[in-house]
Amino acid sequence: MFTSTEHGQSKIEYALLIALVSLAVIAVLAFLGPQIKSLFSSASELSPATSAEEESLTTEKIIGDFQSRILAYYQKYGRWPRTWSPYNFTDIGLNPDDWDEPVNGLYFSPHGNEVGIANRKDDNLQVYVNDLNGKTKILYDSWSIWCPVNQPVCYYHTVASGNEVDITTIHVVEK
Repeated sequence: MFTSTEHGQSKIEYALLIALVSLAVIAVLAFLGPQIKSLFSSASELSPATSAEEESLTTEKIIGDFQSRILAYYQKYGRWPRTWSPYNFTDIGLNPDDWDEPVNGLYFSPHGNEVGIANRKDDNLQVYVNDLNGKTKILYDSWSIWCPVNQPVCYYHTVASGNEVDITTIHVVEK
């Protein structure tokens, strides 16, 4: 049987044990906190940037992020995300308002199992991209470059053989 002093002694021991465990957790979090923060913020917080930040968001990085989000959605739900706004963005965890403005002069839009890149009608921008033979293509207003999730290439205007383009050659100029 426990005497009253033994009962009080175990409560103190438990309190000290909890305090020690709490201190250990705080020390681990203080040490690993920056690494944990960067791990969670790297891919999940990708959104359009402006000025100096915009340079680091290359077209390839943005397309890759969209494609990985689309693929993750497919793996989770067994179907592609919706193709109409705003759900084409919200299904993959993005705010559609963040993508209303061009990034690097381009408009990005997820569309089922593809990512579309376009310029808008009546803007002051012209988009150029080279096909796989080095020939320059003009992306006409409201036309898109399509980058399917399950293929390593992007396509000019229509996903079809012969329309493949080198996305690293995309460039935008003011009209």
